[in-house]
Amino acid sequence: MKKTLLTLSLFLASHVQAAPQWQTIHTEHFNIHYSEENADWARSAANELEIVRAKVLEQQNRALDETVDVVVFDPLNAANGFALPVSNKPLMALFTTPPQSDTVISNSSGWQQLLVLHEYIHLVHLAQPTRSQWRQKLRNIWDLYDISYSDMPRWVAEGYATLLESKMTGRGRLFDNYSEAILTEFAQQGALPSYSQLNSTDGGYLAGSMAYLMGSRFLDWLEKNSSTQTLDAVWTRMQGVKQRDFDEAFTGVFGDSASKLYRRFIAEYTYQAMNKEQSELSLTSELWLKLDLYASNPTLSPNNQQLAVVERDKEGKTQLSLYSTEDNLEAAEEFQKAQQELLADDPKDIADKPPVIFKRKQKQLLNQINRAGLQNPQWLNDEVLYFSAYSRVDHLELQRLSDIFSWHTKTGEVKQLTELAGLRRFTIADNGQVLYAEQVKGGYSELVRVDLQTGQSQPLFEKSLATVYDYPVLNPNQQQLAFLKTEFNHNWQLYIQGLQGQKALAVPMPKGYQYLSQPSWSEDGKQLYFVAGLTGSTDIYRYDLTSQRLFKLTQGQQAVANPLPLTEQELLYFSISSDGPDIMKLQLSDSEEVTEFATTSIAPLLLVNEHTLPKAKVYQQPIGEQMSYDLWQQKATFALGEQYHSAAAALLSASVKGSDLLKQLDWQLGYSIDLHDTALKGIYAQARYSALAVKLDSQLFSYDLDASKQYQQSLFAEQSVQGGYFAASLPLRFGEFKVQPELAYNYSEIDDVIYDQKQSSQWLRVAVKQSWSYDIQDFAIGQAVNARWYSGDNEIQNWQGYDLAAQLFGKIFDIPLYANFSQQYRDDSELALGGFSSSLLSKNTRSDYVFAPELPFYSALGNRYQGYGGGISWEEGMPWLYYQQHQVDQHVYGQSYGIKWQGPFSFGLGPAGLNDLQFDFGLVKVEGDSFADELRGWLGFYYSL
Repeated sequence: MKKTLLTLSLFLASHVQAAPQWQTIHTEHFNIHYSEENADWARSAANELEIVRAKVLEQQNRALDETVDVVVFDPLNAANGFALPVSNKPLMALFTTPPQSDTVISNSSGWQQLLVLHEYIHLVHLAQPTRSQWRQKLRNIWDLYDISYSDMPRWVAEGYATLLESKMTGRGRLFDNYSEAILTEFAQQGALPSYSQLNSTDGGYLAGSMAYLMGSRFLDWLEKNSSTQTLDAVWTRMQGVKQRDFDEAFTGVFGDSASKLYRRFIAEYTYQAMNKEQSELSLTSELWLKLDLYASNPTLSPNNQQLAVVERDKEGKTQLSLYSTEDNLEAAEEFQKAQQELLADDPKDIADKPPVIFKRKQKQLLNQINRAGLQNPQWLNDEVLYFSAYSRVDHLELQRLSDIFSWHTKTGEVKQLTELAGLRRFTIADNGQVLYAEQVKGGYSELVRVDLQTGQSQPLFEKSLATVYDYPVLNPNQQQLAFLKTEFNHNWQLYIQGLQGQKALAVPMPKGYQYLSQPSWSEDGKQLYFVAGLTGSTDIYRYDLTSQRLFKLTQGQQAVANPLPLTEQELLYFSISSDGPDIMKLQLSDSEEVTEFATTSIAPLLLVNEHTLPKAKVYQQPIGEQMSYDLWQQKATFALGEQYHSAAAALLSASVKGSDLLKQLDWQLGYSIDLHDTALKGIYAQARYSALAVKLDSQLFSYDLDASKQYQQSLFAEQSVQGGYFAASLPLRFGEFKVQPELAYNYSEIDDVIYDQKQSSQWLRVAVKQSWSYDIQDFAIGQAVNARWYSGDNEIQNWQGYDLAAQLFGKIFDIPLYANFSQQYRDDSELALGGFSSSLLSKNTRSDYVFAPELPFYSALGNRYQGYGGGISWEEGMPWLYYQQHQVDQHVYGQSYGIKWQGPFSFGLGPAGLNDLQFDFGLVKVEGDSFADELRGWLGFYYSL
């Protein structure tokens, strides 16, 4: 035992190294926390934050008195951010990766400025203290009450931040041609969201984006039809001494409900959209492929026989589909045969109308693997596709970077070609040995040449936080590279760069353009197609490199995207409607030459006033005070927990819980008591330190347990226990394989009231947790093992034992299921079956307990326990229908079956009250020979580190 403990101790000690070192910049109103790779971005953001705050104060006549914590990081290698509007602990999270050209957030003076403004508006809008003194005092001490206090509908919160994002920059989503073109299509199809749908995050196409896009436009309409002050009065009323929800505050100002006024807004918006449709010329295009909901990145194989496209359904299932480009004659024949049979059976019946086009054959598909996503497919040849997906950073929790993978469509083999490279869109050269790609790390977007043999990347241009690249596309002879580039305060610009070092050529853009994306070459390399947007529409353009002339191929009739040459006279493209993108085929016989060109890519501001932010820039000058991140900047909250178990007790827990912003040090001091008959009561203190690779956990506890006072009868047991627990563990990850060795020690003083004995007890535990999973969406498989070995002693005897728990889980046809087995054994010591784990009395601190929430504490005693069970659910994340059998000393003690669910919730950073929550509930039938069969239940909500 000592040799094993020494070996494990040395192993853990060898990995006591610092996690990524965080720094903090303290300015007058913000604390900006960042890791070293994001230092340049964070330094610039510190300046931008103070500028934005001053301008927002002018515009809103509101600011936050509390210092705002700002976390600068890049967990997803994608453009995003969020704000937690807690009145006394406001937090912003800024993701450094900039947006790509074909997104609704690409229209900005600069990603950093847009993001800082949007998230800070959230805080100023939602984190204002209430003017009710007693409610604000409660908010100050109770995080959960504070975060839930502002009863603001999602569409209002996101819509207002989006409205101000545009009003204060003169750009943004309110003035975005791409967004406007899509919303116009929705309106023309009668598919704009109803008021009740504005808050939705799932359902139809772009459902989650409507809070931003339609919410901001509705609020803008309200301001124009009343005034800025009228809308602002709603926010003032919501923080009044008299408590009001949004509907009450709104109706009291406007005299009508928001839902009624929204209907009028929709009517006016639709009227304008229909007028636009009446004035449009017909478009010589036809449906080529009907797709389901979300689709992106279509690409044709070199022989034009297959089309690859990424599809995603409303459940989020993502796949890379390969469709034949040939007409589906077989489906047409089957349809015709079915109609003939229909009329043969009933000659007076009416046959179905054939579809506009029969869906082309789906030849193959590749499912997303382990939730890594699928983006940007590119053909290497007629059998191999490259694509980008996310890789996990093994030594950082919840950190992903985009990498390039290959898929051999004939063999099904998938290979990873790069390692944590941060590559997004790319193009293939030198028979697949070289990529030209956009690479993003630390907020820097670079255009690079990547050698896949060596893994080395070579920048093509000098990097800058003010510059973003997108859509690198090689021409067919691989001598010229087309790519998109934008700089702060500029629109996107399309360039053609010779690979021999020639000067880049800027492709002329139509006068007044704003949106630009998705270039593609013709087969002969003499034409370049792309999508540009102006005056609320998006259109397809063709640039002739030989004559240097620009042609417009559509006239705003549809929201278009992703042009792909099919033949010399035919072009495929996405037409975006309320059902999602479909692929259309356009005849190239008609085109209009563009004669008026933009003289500069500098973007005009559509709204300028005294509140407009200054031009975006990269701020390099130091601001504030810079120092290492201080985990001792702890913030505490009051916390409540309740655990009701019909077999055991109703435990109420009250605690003070605290942590630093990044959760490197967490702690909790609490008291728990059974409200039924004081079967269990006591105090506890927990602490967790996770700033190192080795994680440290500790707990002190003092509690009294009287099993005779439980709801259900059990064996006699009455104890007073005081002690402490300490554990060191090392979480390791290798892709989807996780392993966590642990070393733990526990010391307790136990006063057994029944036997009138007082004794000390201690044990050492060596443990290892291991898990692995493989998920391809409809099907998944995984396993988990938790093995523990104990060596303990008390004043009477020494003992040893082990715990072993194994689980096999997965999905079959999207149905989750699991099977589990556990065995625990002690020599010269007994195990007690029953009871539930809590912050006061947990499975980590009691080596002699086998918790079973449907049974009372001390239901049975024995040296050996075995448990068998399994479960099935109807959807991932939903409750389980389960069965569990308990055996003590090789005899079946009891069994239970019913419905249950349990799981932790932790935000990962921010206020202590939003982390380390434990949820647990069940409603089950319990059967056994030594007790009456009955229905039992439990419900738990509590904090535990």
